[in-house]
Amino acid sequence: MSSIETKKIVVVDDEDINLDLMQGILEDDYQVECFSNGESCLKYCEESPADLVLLDVDMPGLDGLETCQRLHDILPQCPVMFVSAKTSNEERLAGYEAGGYDYIAKPCNPQELLAKIELLIQQQTQHKLLDERRKSLSKAFMEVASGSGELGVLLQFSVNVFSAQNYQELADLVLIALQDIGSLNAAVRVSGQQKAISRSNNGTCSPIESDVLAMFKNKGRVYKFKGQIQVNETHVSVLVKSMPEDERIAGRMIDHIPLLLKIASACVEKLDISSNLTSSMKAIETVQHACSELTSTEAQLRTCVGRLSADMEGVFTHLKDEVQYLALSEEQENNLFALYSSGLEQALNTTQEVIGISKHFREITTDLKKLA
Repeated sequence: MSSIETKKIVVVDDEDINLDLMQGILEDDYQVECFSNGESCLKYCEESPADLVLLDVDMPGLDGLETCQRLHDILPQCPVMFVSAKTSNEERLAGYEAGGYDYIAKPCNPQELLAKIELLIQQQTQHKLLDERRKSLSKAFMEVASGSGELGVLLQFSVNVFSAQNYQELADLVLIALQDIGSLNAAVRVSGQQKAISRSNNGTCSPIESDVLAMFKNKGRVYKFKGQIQVNETHVSVLVKSMPEDERIAGRMIDHIPLLLKIASACVEKLDISSNLTSSMKAIETVQHACSELTSTEAQLRTCVGRLSADMEGVFTHLKDEVQYLALSEEQENNLFALYSSGLEQALNTTQEVIGISKHFREITTDLKKLA
């Protein structure tokens, strides 16, 4: 644990073996409280706040989904991780609608569970700092929005957005614009040719929130569910968690958000083109380097072949000059010359083959240079 303060985790499951398992996994790093039903968990949390609740879904009496909903009335900021054998999209969506942060399949991997908890606690600390900052800046944001008007915010966004260098910077600019337009609490998903990312006003989206954004991406331009609205454009989706109660203001937001996302979606295409161009330039540099190496290798090969041919002919000439001193018979001399002639011919044939390969190298290099 990197946290100085020991965090308290409440585990709720109707099976004792699961409680014992969780106790064993968590007790070295956290203060752990275990309960076999939702009612006893809620009663405990009314008197003693927890930092995280690990909650089974399928329990007799008060099930995990209803327990989660009631828990958020008691501890609005306490995250809930559902730990369940039910992991279909419908069940994950039900967990999200109940207010869950993550949905972990049983049986869970201890290392994965500990890593998720550690990451969540780090994010919760960051969320608290960001929330304080957001609240302190909210008034200033609204003053700017009121002064320039909603269309002014969109115009400024269209200027600022193309300075984004990556998907995360783009997503953060979308969230700031939504804050400026109407103090909207939202999450945004950006997807294109690069890896998709999801962001919220608090920074990183919860895993379930990311799943929901992806799940509803193809539900049409505007999709409403459970008091929330998701607006989709080709490469950018926004999940608005709380629309203004005034219907006229909410209507204007529904008009503005698609335009905002259309501009952002065009920026995604710009980012992808930029990324592809960078990759293409690197490929061209690689081809140019390969051409240079092949040209150099081909020249060295031709030089070596020429030197080999000259050396072989020199050896044969020297042999003819020296053979007279070996006191061989005429027949032996003829056989020796025939043997060396055959060897020289084979060597010369080999050099011709190498020259052919060298020529093929040159042709390949020429074709590569055309590509570069």
